[in-house]
Amino acid sequence: MRVARIGGHSKMRAPGCARSAGGDLLSMAYRSTLIIALALASAPLAGQAQEAPQGPASDFAAAYARAFAGVDACVTLRDVAPGAEPRTSDAQVCADRLPPCATFDVPVTVIALDRGLAPDANTPIRREGMPPEQGVTLKDAFRTPVPWVYEEIARRIGPDAFGRSLSALRYGAPDVATPIERMALGESPGGPRISPVEQVDFLARLKRGELPTSAESQARTVEVIPYDSIPDGLVAWKTGACGPADGAKTAWAVGWVDRGRRTTVFAAVEKGGDDVTGLDAKRRMRALLEDLALTPKTE
Repeated sequence: MRVARIGGHSKMRAPGCARSAGGDLLSMAYRSTLIIALALASAPLAGQAQEAPQGPASDFAAAYARAFAGVDACVTLRDVAPGAEPRTSDAQVCADRLPPCATFDVPVTVIALDRGLAPDANTPIRREGMPPEQGVTLKDAFRTPVPWVYEEIARRIGPDAFGRSLSALRYGAPDVATPIERMALGESPGGPRISPVEQVDFLARLKRGELPTSAESQARTVEVIPYDSIPDGLVAWKTGACGPADGAKTAWAVGWVDRGRRTTVFAAVEKGGDDVTGLDAKRRMRALLEDLALTPKTE
């Protein structure tokens, strides 16, 4: 280490350091360039660790307007991760509770499997006195559907235990005063009611395996739900429509998109007359998913 005399004072200078102002500037420029280079090199790694960002709310609103034009409907979707905020077509409307119709088969299947009313989704369930060959599996009842299977499940559980099970699942607002047969079908009048926001919350917890039932009952229920294959994933669907013969109908299309490492759960509900169907809700929901690039466009 050499000592330089500056204005009568001593100043130590490390060997090899530049002595001129120009040398100091070059050193500062080198350090700045190095910092920028390191930042740019680490940026791709940070990007790889994050999920693809969702589009702005304006994109969602525009896509919803195109897919559900002229329809009295509500759509909610969210990432499956805990704490993810749902996107809704109308926050107030999507908080309204409606009869779940056949989408109610999802929690009933979880409860039936958890309570051991069927060892699995492929074992036939029969009513008392029914010939063995007339039994129907949970899987077939879920996909066809066969309403009496869910009536039989609810009857075996009993109204009080059935209501407690629904409350434990945090599935909307169960109506324990409703006759058990009506409750099992998820139809009006009476019976449980649930909002689209609550539907996606329930489905997200089911997909994460966080319901207060056995892990096996949740995994087997997920396997029962029909799905459409897409590149690098699938779209699971459960539809249903119900309502009085001479009154307003409710139609649902709920499910999730598994694509790559990302899962998005969704719920669409429509209200209208006799022409409202679950298949129409599914068709419009599929168009919305494609418009948002959550699924590839179909030909």
